[in-house]
Amino acid sequence: MEQVMMNQLNYPILSTVIFAPVFGALLILLLTRRSWEAAAKWIALGTSIVTFFLSLPLFMNFDKTTYKMQFAEKHTWISEWNVNYFLGVDGISVLFVLLSTLTAILCVLISWNSIKTKVKEFYIAILLTISFMIGVFCSLDLFLFYIFWEAMLIPMFLIIGVWGGPNRIYAAIKFFLYTLVGSLLMLVGIIVLYLYAGKTFNILDLMTRTYPYTMQLWLFWAFFAAFAVKVPMWPVHTWLPDAHTEAPTAGSVILAAVLIKMGAYGFLRFS
Repeated sequence: MEQVMMNQLNYPILSTVIFAPVFGALLILLLTRRSWEAAAKWIALGTSIVTFFLSLPLFMNFDKTTYKMQFAEKHTWISEWNVNYFLGVDGISVLFVLLSTLTAILCVLISWNSIKTKVKEFYIAILLTISFMIGVFCSLDLFLFYIFWEAMLIPMFLIIGVWGGPNRIYAAIKFFLYTLVGSLLMLVGIIVLYLYAGKTFNILDLMTRTYPYTMQLWLFWAFFAAFAVKVPMWPVHTWLPDAHTEAPTAGSVILAAVLIKMGAYGFLRFS
């Protein structure tokens, strides 16, 4: 049964929303003088506002009468491994995309006067974090999903570790190690799925396959590990109080508003 609708719009809206923050981050990177820090703030704010408005057509043109993935984009990426740049959203993920783009605006505004050191680098990290989170919600290829899932850790690690409180290094390392270990177990599950299903990372295709009960059990726990850490669930929750306490305000907003909800999204999508 066909699970994907043709893109309702005549341009790649999902790619546009995902990479608009990356474009803004590159513009900020080109600001070579420290005296241009004010410009970095305005570029970050303008980029986040533009990204939010770019995401609105997703909701306005979303067909609520179908279960199918919408606004789909699919291009061959690594043909030797059957990896595709495959994007799409449904009723679960479209709201997370809107939440992410709205959160970006709030993060820039609440950091306007509070971030005084390495201002340019801070806003680059914020924009990249938002971009990678949107990528997670739009990915329909497990390889692409995992790339976005892991890439998001790097700017978030820097946000906590560079601009956080007195114990920021401890909190950042703890956050990174907990989430990395959980993600590595998910990677094992992804590889098993890829090999068993005839070497495909296509999430919609994988959903239609039948798997032995024992394999289902092991795969469930492999994915569960990554999502449980991200939520976070007991007993792998201890990184969150440290991260929330030490992170700058914008980092705490990203954690509370979107990042920890990615674990719940993973449960809904995969488990």
